[in-house]
Amino acid sequence: MTDYFALLDQPRTPWLDPEKLKEIYHQKTLRAHPDAQTSVGSEETDAAFSTLNEAYQVLQDPKRRLQHLLSLEGHPPSSSGQTVPKQLHDLFPEVSALTQRAQLLLEKFNATSNALSRSLLKPSILELQGDAKRTREKLQALSNASLAELQAIDELWAKNRPETFDRLRELYYAFAYLTRWTAQLEEVEFQLSAH
Repeated sequence: MTDYFALLDQPRTPWLDPEKLKEIYHQKTLRAHPDAQTSVGSEETDAAFSTLNEAYQVLQDPKRRLQHLLSLEGHPPSSSGQTVPKQLHDLFPEVSALTQRAQLLLEKFNATSNALSRSLLKPSILELQGDAKRTREKLQALSNASLAELQAIDELWAKNRPETFDRLRELYYAFAYLTRWTAQLEEVEFQLSAH
């Protein structure tokens, strides 16, 4: 397994400064870009550039970074026995209900060919858009809190890594759910805005 932290000259830690990571990534891509190489189009150059891009994509995403870090440390997160993290437990039915309501409303809207009937559905669409936005804001607040916790764990990581593995695994699962649910709600909002 390629160590993406080493590839981008980053310390192997749970938290990375996004701006520093981006700066180093840009410096490395300028040197490694296939157009900047004398052997333009060589498979090695393309593969190295592709690996650099993949490293950046992994390290800039907290969920993917944690998965990579825990795997490198010999403690990969496992999907077996995974449950919704406690702090997200109440949001699971809310997100599920919102997506189901949106699907039913959109089916009803699409099945209606009458302009008057469609206009009567507009208030329901607007209400659902507001609900989706409020729930997405809750998810964003939880994501921000998880990022802050991840940054705080960084100090403990330097002193005693084994103590942090379980909590980092929990944060990985939290980011996995938050990312998935946010994408679902963004899709709901997009579909509703088209009507």
